[in-house]
Amino acid sequence: MIQFVGVEEIHIRQMSALLAKRHEKERKAFPFLPAVFEEIDEAEQVIRQQLKKPFVSGIAAVRGIDVIGYLLYEFKEDADRGRYILMNYESVAISDNEHPTLLRLLYADAGAEWVKHGYFSHVLMVPCSEQSLVEQWLEQGFSYEQKYAVLNLKDFETADSVEPGKLKIRKGDQTDAPLLRKVALWNSIHQAASPSWHPITKETMENIKRSYMNLSQDKEAFLWIAELGERIAGFHVYFRKEDELSLSTPLNCAELTAASTNPDMRGKGIGRVLAHHCFTEMKKEGFDYVYADWHTPNQIASYFWPRLGFEPFMIRMSRKIDPRIAWAHGD
Repeated sequence: MIQFVGVEEIHIRQMSALLAKRHEKERKAFPFLPAVFEEIDEAEQVIRQQLKKPFVSGIAAVRGIDVIGYLLYEFKEDADRGRYILMNYESVAISDNEHPTLLRLLYADAGAEWVKHGYFSHVLMVPCSEQSLVEQWLEQGFSYEQKYAVLNLKDFETADSVEPGKLKIRKGDQTDAPLLRKVALWNSIHQAASPSWHPITKETMENIKRSYMNLSQDKEAFLWIAELGERIAGFHVYFRKEDELSLSTPLNCAELTAASTNPDMRGKGIGRVLAHHCFTEMKKEGFDYVYADWHTPNQIASYFWPRLGFEPFMIRMSRKIDPRIAWAHGD
């Protein structure tokens, strides 16, 4: 008989063993993930770090004295989603001996309390390698939002004859702040169009413009700008990505935080040339990997980045519960 109980100290070691085993399987599919978390002691540090957060809680599935699965979750709130639940990449693991539907049982048990307290939006970071587990979340009503992927720079080589026309690519600096403000909304406007239909408010637009202007003065940023004649043709922005307790962050990795091609110049190969240039430069900087993500309904990004060699390994999924469930019970 399976019991679902709140996570306590006596459960953590077995939960850590489940997470370490899950990560070992993930690394067989995605060797770029950090190997250290295949060790139970290291996986335990990750779980304990999660449980230290003030709004994180969790449940464990127990059979007898054995923990056969667990689910950690965080209560969050922001302007975009309102109140929501986040289940992070490290937050779910089940025993290999259990049927994948155990995931749904864990979710049903924990979710009953979330909905009862008005948390109708649920967000989940899912490993890609085991499709049977991904399908459990799909069948529970979750849908894809965002894909996360890694490019191995160790194996990357610039393609022959990628430089077209008179495209000039240079490093950006603090004098480019006004220029970055002008191009800041290229991605957001594209995301708001068909078939992404991701809304953008005026308040968000102003925040994005400010953040892009600040990039030009950020000493930690790797900024490249492509120009064709007198016009900006595209840009890329990278930062070093480090997190000692992240299962999903490769070692010696740079994150591509923003990239876009001038909407008036798309379809001419500029994005590919700029990407190849930046990957080559990041490799020269000593990075081994580039980490990127994209909105899955964005058709251009979903085609473009994998074609350049990015390998998706994690998916953000979400589910929005009809809030009428708070009062509509058929009574």
